Amino acid sequence: MRLFGRAAQQSEAEAYVAAAMPRLVGLAYAMTGQKADAEDLVQDTLALVLTKWARVSEAENIDAYVRRTMVNTLLSRKRKKAASEVISHEAVTADWSAPASASAEHRIAEREHVLGLVRGLPERQRAVIALRYYEDLPDREIAQALGCSEQAVRSAAHTALHKLRALVPSELGEEVQP
Repeated sequence: MRLFGRAAQQSEAEAYVAAAMPRLVGLAYAMTGQKADAEDLVQDTLALVLTKWARVSEAENIDAYVRRTMVNTLLSRKRKKAASEVISHEAVTADWSAPASASAEHRIAEREHVLGLVRGLPERQRAVIALRYYEDLPDREIAQALGCSEQAVRSAAHTALHKLRALVPSELGEEVQP
């Protein structure tokens, strides 16, 4: 099967993939929480995008098209396979009483713990958090990527942040409001 009609399309697609790959892998990691899953997600997404490159290259915003495809691919995967990852009670209730001048190793451990908490969020909330804080997208673009309203994005972000703030102690974030 021939993927591209002309050499120029192939060059254009290869240039896009080369430029976007680090960003796409980073976004996929933020959405999946696992390096191998992120790489698989990017590969599956690019396989879909490249087979439709003639249409994709005509899109007003190629990055938005690819992000939307990535989110849809992830959600489709999750629908087909029940999530098997469970966060243990011990991980959620771990002692967070570290001093403010924590070592680099401790900061990495804290970050991994918080990422574990993010992985425990429902898929839409996790996608909203990843697109908002990793990709730094406005609510309008997140809504387009997820195929929902801006209000649904704000609601999902609010709920996700409320859940995370309840789980993360005040040393790492804002105080939990009653």
